[in-house]
Amino acid sequence: MIESTTELTLVPKAPRAVPTPSAPVRGEGPAAPAPARAVGRPSGTSGASSAPGALAVQRHAHRLAFTGTGGDYFRVWILNTLLTLATLGVYSAWAKRRKARWFARHTLLAGEPFDFHGDPRRILVGRVLALVMLVAAVRAIDAGAVAGLALLAVLYAVGPVLFASAQRFKLSNTSWRGLRFGFDADAVAAYVSCLPMLVAWTLVSVIGGLGLGALVDGLAGLALVLLLPLAHGRLKQFQQGRARYGESAFDFRFSLNAFFGMYLWLAAALAVAGAVAGLLAVGLSTGLRQMMGAQVAWLGTLLPLGVLGVVGVIAWPVYVARLHRLVWSSTRLTGGIEFAYEVAVVELFRQVLVGGLLTVLTLGLYWPFLAVRIAKLRIEGLTVLSDAPIDTIVVRAPQRHGPGRGPGRGPAGDAAARGFGLDIGW
Repeated sequence: MIESTTELTLVPKAPRAVPTPSAPVRGEGPAAPAPARAVGRPSGTSGASSAPGALAVQRHAHRLAFTGTGGDYFRVWILNTLLTLATLGVYSAWAKRRKARWFARHTLLAGEPFDFHGDPRRILVGRVLALVMLVAAVRAIDAGAVAGLALLAVLYAVGPVLFASAQRFKLSNTSWRGLRFGFDADAVAAYVSCLPMLVAWTLVSVIGGLGLGALVDGLAGLALVLLLPLAHGRLKQFQQGRARYGESAFDFRFSLNAFFGMYLWLAAALAVAGAVAGLLAVGLSTGLRQMMGAQVAWLGTLLPLGVLGVVGVIAWPVYVARLHRLVWSSTRLTGGIEFAYEVAVVELFRQVLVGGLLTVLTLGLYWPFLAVRIAKLRIEGLTVLSDAPIDTIVVRAPQRHGPGRGPGRGPAGDAAARGFGLDIGW
């Protein structure tokens, strides 16, 4: 039996293909007629059913909206920064909760805001743990090969668990219309999903740094190129496919070919960006030497940094657009709900370029305004697609059964699962 504390929240549900006015929906009373405010079907979505006598259905598109402004976030950001500095970093956990809550409450779906409920004490515990692991990693690297291998073993042992813990913390503390998201994954799923990325990290940080020769390094690099799309895809499948909203589960249709295609696009963007940055570096170096008549001492330091900056400005918007489009087009939610994502790459590029320059010129003070502009582009690129308006279906909170009352997790188990969630990011 569902406990009295179970929440009920209205979200979209696909209507029946054939209307049956005489049969009420389970527990919901007589079926109401479908609202007539269906929007036009977006490209790539299904339209009217082809079955004879079926009810014609148009997809309803609910685009996310972001209402935050740079001026409002600047006040949040400056206060967070000052208090974090004054407390030698301790306040950073409360600052992160405040920031996450601000962005969530300014993100709207169907006119309703999201919310974030994270406990800053658990964020602080996660950050202390991350700091301890970082210090241990630095000392292990300095101590020699044996300590380095021991560190690698520890990373393989606890890394997947910490990653799953971070996902659980983020989703279980995010809500929409009073109903929280969730993340259900056991240890086996975490290890299987994270193992390819751990192997990829090993190829880069361990084998590449041992100096075993050009042949070994080349083989490790080739293995990394072939492994990275698989590793990234499995991680996204784990993140998206294990998430839920109330009792409704998400599903992720993993396509290795799609992830390889995305990385080919990224490689092309990096090649173009590298060529542009290289030409700019050669031109700037030649011009400075002709003007100053001698070798410029600081040129060797600044030019590589400039090249990296140009590559990042050009390649990052392409990567973000391709990745989010691939991830959300492969994600489904129980009840016939799909997602579409489209962000203007040129506008994102312009914001990164102009905003980055303004941030440098203002010594970082423009950063909150840039963060809001980028967040608005990325958030409003997501559209929720449903067969009916978003107010017409009931999604229930997960049923919590007490001892002896059937399957499921009891209240104590629910609290324990939330308690093991830690935020280990900065």
